[in-house]
Amino acid sequence: MIRGKKIRKPLRKLKIQEKAEMEQELTPDFIDENEELTMLSAVDLIVTLAEDSELSSLFFEKADRFITFLSERQGITKIQAVLLALFAESSASGNKSDFADVARYLDCNSVQVLQYKGEVDDLVRKGMLRMIRNNMNGSYDYAVTQSFLESLAKNEPFQRKSYKNASGIQFFQHFYDITHLRHEDELSSELMFEEIERLMDENPDLSYVKALRNIGMSAESEAVVTHMCRHLVLCGTVNIPMSHLVFLFDAQHQKYNFDRAMSEGRHFLVREGWVENAFSEGFKDKDEYQLTAKARETLLQEFDIKQPENKGCDVVRSDSIVAKELFFNDEVMHQLEGLAELLDEGHYMSICNRLKEKGRRQGFACLFYGEPGTGKTESVLQMAKKTGRDIMQVNISQVKSMWVGESEKNIKAIFDRYRAVAKNSKKVPILLFNEADAVIGKRKEGAERSVDKMENSIQNIILQEMETLDGIMIATTNLVQNMDDAFERRFLYKVKFEKPELAQRTKIWQSMLPELSEKTADKLASAYDFSGGQIENITRKCDIESILYGNDYVTDEKIEQYCREEKIVKKGGAHIGFI
Repeated sequence: MIRGKKIRKPLRKLKIQEKAEMEQELTPDFIDENEELTMLSAVDLIVTLAEDSELSSLFFEKADRFITFLSERQGITKIQAVLLALFAESSASGNKSDFADVARYLDCNSVQVLQYKGEVDDLVRKGMLRMIRNNMNGSYDYAVTQSFLESLAKNEPFQRKSYKNASGIQFFQHFYDITHLRHEDELSSELMFEEIERLMDENPDLSYVKALRNIGMSAESEAVVTHMCRHLVLCGTVNIPMSHLVFLFDAQHQKYNFDRAMSEGRHFLVREGWVENAFSEGFKDKDEYQLTAKARETLLQEFDIKQPENKGCDVVRSDSIVAKELFFNDEVMHQLEGLAELLDEGHYMSICNRLKEKGRRQGFACLFYGEPGTGKTESVLQMAKKTGRDIMQVNISQVKSMWVGESEKNIKAIFDRYRAVAKNSKKVPILLFNEADAVIGKRKEGAERSVDKMENSIQNIILQEMETLDGIMIATTNLVQNMDDAFERRFLYKVKFEKPELAQRTKIWQSMLPELSEKTADKLASAYDFSGGQIENITRKCDIESILYGNDYVTDEKIEQYCREEKIVKKGGAHIGFI
């Protein structure tokens, strides 16, 4: 507008749409009192009379007819009519203006104009003006909205955008339009919150609005959770980075305080269980958030939002597991077959229901223990394959953090994650704690070192979760000699895996290298007291060599060589195997 002080008259070009252009420019000395006013002519006359007027009483007296006409037709105050006319003149020529520009045009000081900021904010609120952040100094410029310019050209009162009778999808589309203005710095946080409130006020019967308002959140929390719901409903986006949330706030201190409150779990949305950290490989991601199952179920029922599969790297799908034949002694086979039968969906649900009727816990915690390479983990995989259950696999070493309290939070988050996945899965998955040696050992009494205290805290959390477990948990370990008694009591099923006997070793050789003769397989089984894992290592080496050099390269002699290489000789002559 008003940049360079003088305003030209680009609005006159718009008058072609309603009548021929005036033959000469109006001046304070030439005003036809009998001429029928239009929106455009009223704006034009106000702008002409306002120049260098200092907003004096004389100006308001001369321009009263035009100001009154515009204010009454648009439902705004008289000072708003003056300011809107000035901003409209600037916008029609493709410019934008700030309060200093207005002050220069009126020939008055900036402080005098700044007293009307509330009036300007109200024009933004009404949808007649829009804000544009000045990236040079962080202040705001203003321009009239395109819809307001169009109403001037049509000589019609401006109709504020109505949100009434919106469908659920339309509600979130309107919400996006509002927050997009905030993202582009065309709307302050305060005005955005007000506009979101109006959107909900005009759609009180929507199930989403009813459910949200029934919770009793602050305007800030409503905006954040609705923003996340909008992403899920319209875009299918589950995880929202913090950078996509803080834009809702104007000031840096507001962004900082919101970020801290969320990350520390103090914010209402986290504290009350509406929003949680997103997960990556079973652990919470501090920089991303997602709606909780509680939030989705409470707020988004009408949208039939399917629970995100959450099939991250920590979840092994049952249909991705390669079927393998395993060989154990009769006792282990009997125990594993019994567990597989228990985990068959029909039997599992029936048993859980019966236990519930008796007031008993419905969780099943199992311990697979024994030497390395004896098939503990593979048994879990094959059981999952057979029963159609996914596996949520946890690596304890990745849980521990150098930060005080973080390890405990990570462990708790794993069980929270498991409950969410279990609740939204057709079949309850298996929670697998692989190589759990570090957490099932005896707790340290009188622990003083922070590391020892952390270990004890982690164990206590796991013990408590096992006590209230509603699902299937399997832990594998190589060591049980030092197992804490509390853990031993909580494992309902315990299966000991031992190195395969001669008969099982022969079957394993034949299963993994079908081209071996029975005589050679028996010879290898007799000569080398290998675990199944060690035999698998050797057969994989055979496969690699065959690919590189051809099938004829891998002879019985070569296999014997690989067997010798698989052994590591300790000082003193004892042999140990490894995978």
